[in-house]
Amino acid sequence: MGTSFHGPSPWPHITRAIRTRGPRHAAIAHLGQDAPTLLPLRAGDVLVVNASRAAVRAHATSPVALAYYVDAGVRVLSSPNLHANVIATDRRAVIGSANASHSSTLAEEAAVITDDPEVVTAVRAFIDGIEEVTEVDQAFLDNATAQWQIGRAVPLPGVTSRGRSDPGFLPAKIPRMFLRHTVDFTPGPTEQHTWAAQARRHRGPAGPAAKYHLEWFHHDKSDTRLERGDVLIFVTADNEWIHPPAVVDSEAIAILHTHGAIGHLLRSRADLSPIPIPDAEQTLADLGHPNPRLRADHRIASPSLRTALLQLWNL
Repeated sequence: MGTSFHGPSPWPHITRAIRTRGPRHAAIAHLGQDAPTLLPLRAGDVLVVNASRAAVRAHATSPVALAYYVDAGVRVLSSPNLHANVIATDRRAVIGSANASHSSTLAEEAAVITDDPEVVTAVRAFIDGIEEVTEVDQAFLDNATAQWQIGRAVPLPGVTSRGRSDPGFLPAKIPRMFLRHTVDFTPGPTEQHTWAAQARRHRGPAGPAAKYHLEWFHHDKSDTRLERGDVLIFVTADNEWIHPPAVVDSEAIAILHTHGAIGHLLRSRADLSPIPIPDAEQTLADLGHPNPRLRADHRIASPSLRTALLQLWNL
């Protein structure tokens, strides 16, 4: 393998490099909730992380990720002075800037991966020599969870902020929001071809981007013209379920050989679930919106109702 440099998006390379047999020792300053997808550790591995009160309160290190590794049999240690991000396997070493978080996959990061035996030994010795460490056990996790709940996210590039724009999240400023009922629709060969071509152009990076998926939305030109960044919230035709928001991720795409049909790509979070309409209506009423009109298609103009609807999924 030799020595190689990876940037500005090194995580796919790091994840592949550490999928080896034998124990892995890692010192990663901060962990996002999705750290296990980037840093796949197992029983017998050692992980040193900065899970200090300050790091947890700033939402830089997630108790959820800590608990995952502890439950998996990883020995997890917390060092309040840790700022390095290095990993050692039996044969490889990773030295870089990247924290194990989704935000890090969006920031400009870099890493060197090498199989130089001297470097591997040195990285392993560095990790094993970290002082002032605390074992992360159930009592530690309980305290960390309490600290997380009373803290707030502090924007730190590569740690808790987005860095490069994230196409899977809602826009920082939503231009428009619409509520629409779903309509059963089977795409024909022309639309299937158009969808496949557009999806390839919009395909995101591997790894964390799998948290989002693309959908094809078909409508007629006579409908309200949608624009990139608009947010759609769909309700099932039987008014039983309301689906989490989807963001228009393309300009209007003309469907050839149809009578004025157009399509858009919608990007949505794959980890969010629909909510029963009665439950959503009750929650919205508790938030000060007793008549949210979830059973009628309309443009949602009220800023407070927009915010309340997003709160249904903690967005």
